[in-house]
Amino acid sequence: MYCRNCGNQIGEQDSFCSHCGHSTTPANVDGGSQYEKDHSAEEILPDADFKEAFVGKNYPYFFNKWSKIKEKDRKRGWNWAIFFLGPFWFGYRKMYLYVAYFAIIYFLIDLFLYLMEYQFSEENYYFDSTVNFLVFPVSIFFAMFGNYFYLKHTNRNIEKVNLMPFTDEQKKTWLKRKGGRSWGGVFISLLILFGYGITTALLLPTNVDQILTIKNGSFYEYPTTTIGEEFDKFFTDPHWEYVTSDTPYDVVRFTGIADREGDDVEVMIDFIITDDSFDIHSGKVNGEKMSEDDIGYLIEAVFTSNDDEIIN
Repeated sequence: MYCRNCGNQIGEQDSFCSHCGHSTTPANVDGGSQYEKDHSAEEILPDADFKEAFVGKNYPYFFNKWSKIKEKDRKRGWNWAIFFLGPFWFGYRKMYLYVAYFAIIYFLIDLFLYLMEYQFSEENYYFDSTVNFLVFPVSIFFAMFGNYFYLKHTNRNIEKVNLMPFTDEQKKTWLKRKGGRSWGGVFISLLILFGYGITTALLLPTNVDQILTIKNGSFYEYPTTTIGEEFDKFFTDPHWEYVTSDTPYDVVRFTGIADREGDDVEVMIDFIITDDSFDIHSGKVNGEKMSEDDIGYLIEAVFTSNDDEIIN
């Protein structure tokens, strides 16, 4: 015979289930044919009704995952939704502490790259291969242990409600309200990650932030357009990079190809950024240093000439 409450096999003479403690009266016992067919390799966990109330619609999925955790006595498993959605899955399941864990880990990765003075590529800033390499193990870890974390989260809430002077039905109602799924939780996850992004931007500026300072800036003589817009239009193959050097200033270097009297020349311009402003530090054409007058003529050509005019 099998206990109707937990599915554990019991003897015909047993008065109580040795697994969950429920009475083995005929109303609580199943001959087992259909049960064996559906759950022959599984063992239903204690407090199944409370777990089902807390989890909601997808309880059969987690029932199977948690049964394997108990059967094999190991915490590892796999959850594809966590692998692809990460912190948003935990927010969807109202597990906001784990969303905060993601934000903290992401911040520590950013801090590590900042201390290492890692150079980001402006073109692939949001899909940087090094960042993806560091974040990938985090996704693997939470996908492997996410089902176990959810079990612990569920058990904590059941333990909490069991301390309350509620009836079983009141406990189920409380668990349904505290558990289940929530699109609002996804929005809360977005807010937490947005807060992480703002904190990182303020405390750990990257080289791309310095590049954008120049590209989005303007010269006093040409306030109606940005440097990046005009440089990217005037030069062929424009490239911006942050240059680290033994200087008290941040240096952003621009390189590009320009037309001078029918010939292509390589132009390099270094900008320096101080606390409240930026300026051109130096320039070169085909490796030869430009004078201040030459730099002035070049800037005038960039901002006032058509794309097909040349550098004189």
